[in-house]
Amino acid sequence: MSRIPCTPALPAKLCLAAALVFIMGLSQPDCAQAHRMLMQEKEPGVLFVYYEGRVPAAEAAVTLLDEQDEMLLQGKTDTEGHFYFDPRLGARVARADDGQGHRVVYDLEKSVLEEGFLFIGDDIPLALRVALGVGIIFILFGALYLWSTRGRRKKNAHS
Repeated sequence: MSRIPCTPALPAKLCLAAALVFIMGLSQPDCAQAHRMLMQEKEPGVLFVYYEGRVPAAEAAVTLLDEQDEMLLQGKTDTEGHFYFDPRLGARVARADDGQGHRVVYDLEKSVLEEGFLFIGDDIPLALRVALGVGIIFILFGALYLWSTRGRRKKNAHS
């Protein structure tokens, strides 16, 4: 019975560790959370607070502010991510916070997200962004493997 020798021990351990982390990540998809919270005004008096992929942000705290940043109304979104309010309140800004580090500020007068937020890759589909991320990880591991074997090749060449 022939065995395939595992030449460099360190890269084999790294590949095994990376494979285990990857498999563990795939086996627990329910633990994954969206990375960005967004908000839009569906109609006057109805805000939709959601995560990337249009996943509703249930029970997110929403605060409506006037021109002087005085609080007009505070509440939580429903299970579908909707927040209802009287549009006659004169609210200028809506803020949402899910209590887990995701926050969004929305300008109700302009119907846009507040300036200062830069979202790169909004127009790139999520599946493509994931594939690119995994590709970058493989490139990094490949470069690490080549770097670690380079020293051994030089050492063997001098012997």
